[in-house]
Amino acid sequence: MRNHTIHSLIAVAVLALAGTVGAETKPAAIDAAKTKELTAEAIIQRHLVALGGEKLLRGGKTFTYTVSGEKLGKKFTKTVHAARPNKLRVDITSDDGPISKGYDGTIAWVKKGTAAAEKLGADETAMMAQHAEFEEPLVDYAKKGTAIKLVGTSEVNSLPAYDIEVTFKSGEVEHHFVDAKTFLLAKRTFTSKDKDGKAHQGTVRFGDYKSVQGRMVNHSIEWDGDDGKVYKSVVSNVKFDGTLDAKLFAMPK
Repeated sequence: MRNHTIHSLIAVAVLALAGTVGAETKPAAIDAAKTKELTAEAIIQRHLVALGGEKLLRGGKTFTYTVSGEKLGKKFTKTVHAARPNKLRVDITSDDGPISKGYDGTIAWVKKGTAAAEKLGADETAMMAQHAEFEEPLVDYAKKGTAIKLVGTSEVNSLPAYDIEVTFKSGEVEHHFVDAKTFLLAKRTFTSKDKDGKAHQGTVRFGDYKSVQGRMVNHSIEWDGDDGKVYKSVVSNVKFDGTLDAKLFAMPK
């Protein structure tokens, strides 16, 4: 899943597990005088340690979670199921009625209410496939054709953070703001396109990290809507490595 970040955009469900911080792996805090000494590579390595270490990141098989919140005045609850290497299902209940989306590794589909499921087009399938990537994108990033660059330091919620520019093989560029003390993801910015192809700048902030099965997972999400308002949602029912039937991701008949 892109950036393993739980956020609440209805079209995309991404888990920001920003990682395990146990008694043996808890990253040491750094003082402000040393922040300029770290390279982008060193920050990424500390980030991966904060995520639980590369062994844990590579070993995950499945995860599920629920996101509840409100957008444009309408309440929603979203349940997400994901499985390695690239399977994803999102079930949403809202004031507009139920909707499900899925990707089984080949076919992406959508089902609205009681209507029959429909196969998505090439562009939407490519987007679903991208967000179904289970692997943390910064593990072996260079081998994947991803480039990283330390832009500098910034502040997120009045706390210092490293601004890491991440350029994927596709050419897509994101900025990951990594907390300078915990090395957990504090904010992510990216560009997305609506159904008309118009580009929008997206910003998502993460907080309320709690330990779940050895991983520190954000349980609050805050993002900027296209209407200029700030929206918040809550994450619950997070579970890793449960048994998920492959049929869950297949297009309903």
